Amino acid sequence: MEQQKKTFDILQVKDAILSEIGSIPKESRNYASIPEISFASDDITIDFVTGYVGQDLLLDCVEVLSHSIENWRIYSIETGYLCLQSPINKGFDAKYGTESLKIRFTLYSDKCKITCSKKLEMNSSELISILSLYKFLSSQSSVQQSDPYDTLSQLGVSVYDPLQEMKNGNRLGFERIAGYESIKKEIQEAIIFPLSHPDFFDKIGNLTKKFPMKNRPRAILFEGDPGVGKTTMAKIVSAECKIPLIYVPIETILSKYYGESSQNLAMVFDAASKFPSCLLFLDEIDSLAGSREGGMFDATRKLLSVLLRKLDGFEVKSGTITIGATNRKKDLDSALLSRFDKSIYFPLPNHPERKEILKTYAQHLNEDECIDLSEEMEGLSGRNIKDYCDSVERKWATFLLKNEKEATAPPFRFYYETLKLGFSKEIDT
Repeated sequence: MEQQKKTFDILQVKDAILSEIGSIPKESRNYASIPEISFASDDITIDFVTGYVGQDLLLDCVEVLSHSIENWRIYSIETGYLCLQSPINKGFDAKYGTESLKIRFTLYSDKCKITCSKKLEMNSSELISILSLYKFLSSQSSVQQSDPYDTLSQLGVSVYDPLQEMKNGNRLGFERIAGYESIKKEIQEAIIFPLSHPDFFDKIGNLTKKFPMKNRPRAILFEGDPGVGKTTMAKIVSAECKIPLIYVPIETILSKYYGESSQNLAMVFDAASKFPSCLLFLDEIDSLAGSREGGMFDATRKLLSVLLRKLDGFEVKSGTITIGATNRKKDLDSALLSRFDKSIYFPLPNHPERKEILKTYAQHLNEDECIDLSEEMEGLSGRNIKDYCDSVERKWATFLLKNEKEATAPPFRFYYETLKLGFSKEIDT
């Protein structure tokens, strides 16, 4: 027969918890608030707040709870919220009911609120579980509090730091993208100047609007074919404004597990909010938030809901802008499109732009040679042209090595023949 567990009423629970807390070193308790213990509607409720609880720490919390009580189940889960329910053990069966212990985790970007509730009284195992959880979280030093770089790194999200790049001698500017002068002007007006001179933009808004409000953008959409320079342009904006660029490729967010994709996306926004200012670059945003008109899976709908909610909350931060990139604007949900203050279209480069791009990757060719080659490159993107030049260089280097010749730049004839034959093919030299 199962040993009868000792039970505690509200007063005994309060005495036991406060007594145990007194044994925890004061410096450790800075990470978790003193629990508030109350009794209402037949529920004993214990509330306390801790520092940031990330995904890994949340899993550790579940493991700690399992040391005293096994077979916890997920009672409710959504983005930023998890409720666990303990079983009422009857022999070998694990049964669940309204009278069992529930522990709720409400996750914020900088803290976590934990609520433990049970009908009428608690048994010794339940009380030990709550105290173990509190002690575990209290033992987490301030170092455990979310470092946004660590959080993003664990999610597979990279951070481009222009200040660090400049220290390393890597200066990125508009000169890196040949042509696109009208696009550069749009980006200066829509992003760079508002981020660099926010107070001045506010002054203009106060002079014109009946009710003061900010006129700085919250989100910008970059649209255009792959390889036209959307990501590079985002890095240039980051360098010009001297703020980090958080680059979020789609594969780092999506997960095969239900609810995890939306949680990952929420964590990215929460981590980004900890930067004084930044650019959040969401690549292939159409894969995150397609149109609902043709039907949508529940997980995708949840992901879109999180994205819309986070975009609305993100705008309150001064000096922070979300940039979405897509080559399928028509597939984006209308509610998401309405969140973008401006859409900037990146077309394929025209003939003069193709010539300028070519001169960047084949500077030894003269003007007429670049003109001749660029005429043959109709429909190629900037990335295509770079790939073509890289291919020519590899083929030329291989030719020189096979013939034991000194290193020289590929001649115009070699570029031209490679282009005419298709730069994936070998050519007879």
